[in-house]
Amino acid sequence: MRKLLFRLLLLLGGVGLLGGLGLWVGLRRGYVDAFYARFAAPPAGSLVLGTSRAAQGIRPDMLAARLGGRYQGPWLNYAFTLAESPYGPGYLGSIRRKLAPGTRRGLFVLAVDPWSLSLPKAVLDKQPLVLPEAQSMVSQLRNVSQNPNLDYLTHYLHKPFYQLLLDTNPKHVIERLHPDGWLEIALPPPTADPALLRRRTAEKLATYRPIAAGSRLAAVRLLSLWQTITLLKQHGRVVLVRLPTGPGMAALEDDYQPDFDQLMSQAAQRKHITYRSYLTEPYATNDGNHLTRDAAAQFSQRLAADIAQLPAAE
Repeated sequence: MRKLLFRLLLLLGGVGLLGGLGLWVGLRRGYVDAFYARFAAPPAGSLVLGTSRAAQGIRPDMLAARLGGRYQGPWLNYAFTLAESPYGPGYLGSIRRKLAPGTRRGLFVLAVDPWSLSLPKAVLDKQPLVLPEAQSMVSQLRNVSQNPNLDYLTHYLHKPFYQLLLDTNPKHVIERLHPDGWLEIALPPPTADPALLRRRTAEKLATYRPIAAGSRLAAVRLLSLWQTITLLKQHGRVVLVRLPTGPGMAALEDDYQPDFDQLMSQAAQRKHITYRSYLTEPYATNDGNHLTRDAAAQFSQRLAADIAQLPAAE
């Protein structure tokens, strides 16, 4: 019996040692998962906000290269996913925690689309209203600027620590989260396999059509967007941006919310900020929804150039 217990303790100790080694190696090499680096980065003076379109489509380094003389850093892409960071009280609270204290000349690029401002009708019809992301990591994580962020690693890392040992070489990882928060998807260009792009696009549209059929714009999300704008305007310039997508997704969004651009433009005018829609501009995507890494670079340069043309004050 003693030998069995001893062997069990050795086994558990070995597993713990392997897990700890995996964690140490993973943190040292800089890649943990598609979210961690944003929560390990220091508080930011300029932020990119939104869902996965913005996470993959806007590069803070390129904004900083063109605009760093006018706006305050550090620069961080703090956009996540439609499930984690639609506009709502949870995301707003996380933004407050991430914003560097004392920021006065920040640039805040808020990516908007109908999906990030909608809720399922079944959720809206229930009282009291409970938002789907209320228990998400973005809503719940209190410590958003610690390195290492043990709170995140303990509660929100969805793989064993030892797996960080298995393939932490960035050359072998399709999904690369850069220290500034940009999520690079390292796939071959769509021209390399047009059939694969068509299949991915069809699958993405098949995912979103039921969302369009079962959802509507939600007052609570719009209110949170206005509150986010109000908060960030105290700390610098706010720009609302609608990112490019493929033609199929653009058509679906137009069918779902045909007046969306008008709504955003009117809101921007009332808030004295800028709204720019790039929805139908011809940038390449991986799936009809998310920009390729090359297109993200091209779009980020275009966005930086457009922001550089804005007057000094609005």
